[in-house]
Amino acid sequence: MNYRDVARGCLIRASAMLPSNSEETLRYAALELRQCLECLIYERAWCYKSVLSNDDLKEWQPSRLIKRLLEIAPYADKGVRLTMASKEDESDILMDETERVLSRKELGKHYHKIGSYLHASFNNDLEPIALNTTSVNKSLERLNTLLDEVINSPIAKLVPKAGLFTFDCKKCGERVGCEPDYTVSEFNLHCSNSKCSASYDITFDAVNHQLSYRPDKVSATCANKDCLNPVSIWQRDIKHGNTFTCGKCGLLNIIGYSISLA
Repeated sequence: MNYRDVARGCLIRASAMLPSNSEETLRYAALELRQCLECLIYERAWCYKSVLSNDDLKEWQPSRLIKRLLEIAPYADKGVRLTMASKEDESDILMDETERVLSRKELGKHYHKIGSYLHASFNNDLEPIALNTTSVNKSLERLNTLLDEVINSPIAKLVPKAGLFTFDCKKCGERVGCEPDYTVSEFNLHCSNSKCSASYDITFDAVNHQLSYRPDKVSATCANKDCLNPVSIWQRDIKHGNTFTCGKCGLLNIIGYSISLA
């Protein structure tokens, strides 16, 4: 069993309950569709698991997971078009299909909305109110149609694995990776470990079609006038009140901001 199989089962059960005039039935349908949404996002993340950190893989909230996924792979919520032609005659198209993927915008539009149907409803005076079954039916049926398109996409789980750029973080050792946007010559990439402050400047060499990275660090010196040992500090560690210990004299240095008037 995989995520798509679970999602398909959720969709089938939800479809059997719609439309309905029963609040209880609509709540169960909403629950099934919500789980269906989750499974499709988890499936998409699974396709990119080679570049996701352990922290990322522990994230269960779909909105946060897809946000992180798009930081790594900007096109992860876009479908891929696959065209195949005959070897003998390129004009003889054997296959021309487009993958239907659940987008971040679609997830944001539906996930929390249907989640609200699972909670007790009340007015401004905290008096219980009934669900507007007509409105809820319309919302759930629209989502049902959308999820049917995604689940029954003619092609699925197409990820350009060969194009993923990965390396080990120089600070924590966690895997860092991304699906590069080759239209951008330079960009900054943070380590995906939430407890690590490392970041990297990524550069694309258009001539050789190669990516390279260097730690995003700032050069400084120990504040001890008898030492003045040169040090490199991660850019994201440059915050007022942060500290670092000089590796030469052992002095605890405190980072602070100052204003110099000419």
